[in-house]
Amino acid sequence: MELNSLYNKALNFEHLSVEEGMHLYYHAPLADLMHIANEMRKVQVPHGKVTWQIDRNVNTTNVCIANCKFCNFYRIPGHAEAYITDMDTYRQKIQETIKYGGDQLLLQGGHHPELGLDFYTKTFRQIKQEFPTIKLHALGPPEIAHITKLEKS
Repeated sequence: MELNSLYNKALNFEHLSVEEGMHLYYHAPLADLMHIANEMRKVQVPHGKVTWQIDRNVNTTNVCIANCKFCNFYRIPGHAEAYITDMDTYRQKIQETIKYGGDQLLLQGGHHPELGLDFYTKTFRQIKQEFPTIKLHALGPPEIAHITKLEKS
């Protein structure tokens, strides 16, 4: 595969195959990839303004009953390494996030069999009371679906 033809394909916003992507990964100089990415950005963001979000991912719990085949993070209920993040830990992590210019907390975690809607609303309310400027990006669709099932049972 010719690197220049792959570069042109990317610059024309043509989809790359897995093989082409792997070829770039293993053979293209990082500086070239960075240049191409910047050129593509200029097309999609022509005003030249680039921003970023400084945030922190904090897991609410590692207790999970979902049994996802790919997950190496979870612990079953009662496991010695199982945890539920406490408010002191949230405080410490939020203070560190603010120290480095962050303003958002990503909150997700396992499907704990005993943590329902009340737990999450109390936790989020407490965080917002103590840190009103912190944005909460909390819970993904799987966690919400799990909490919904708990609340219906």
